[in-house]
Amino acid sequence: MKTRILIAGLVVLAVAAGAAVGIGRKSSVESPDPRAQAIFSARLPDSSGVEHDLARYRGKVVVVNFWASWCAPCIEEMPGFVRLQEKYRDRGLVFVGVAIDDPDAVGPFMQRLGINYPVLTAEAAGYELLKAAGDEKGVMPYTLLIDRTGAVSQTRAGIYRESELDQALAALL
Repeated sequence: MKTRILIAGLVVLAVAAGAAVGIGRKSSVESPDPRAQAIFSARLPDSSGVEHDLARYRGKVVVVNFWASWCAPCIEEMPGFVRLQEKYRDRGLVFVGVAIDDPDAVGPFMQRLGINYPVLTAEAAGYELLKAAGDEKGVMPYTLLIDRTGAVSQTRAGIYRESELDQALAALL
């Protein structure tokens, strides 16, 4: 009899624990990360002027990188981004560049560096999105890693070294 009571108690605890986990998951969906919400709410043009809705990337691992063609550290980290996009593309990774720059400078810059991921332009108004994404000081480059659930898992102001980013992405994918 004591064994049955013990087993029944353990079952009740297991059900309660499972419910608590479920409630925790539900609440994270109901109150999404405001930084990711700012990104996924944005509609920005590419260098050709075609508007893109960033909400299309929900459910993927997304690396959002704010940069400018005049920013030397931005340029330094981009070849690593190109390699990582190629490495993880088939596993659901999407890099998105947000150029706070003159749209006329972005297209030729992308070709010269062989950028293989979407690059959108925001010009000076992009600073508001940059702040909403968590970069209060407007430092570039600024990078966010957004997981499949829509939560920002990491941010980085300054250069994101390829080896560090590779480790972070491997954990998310």
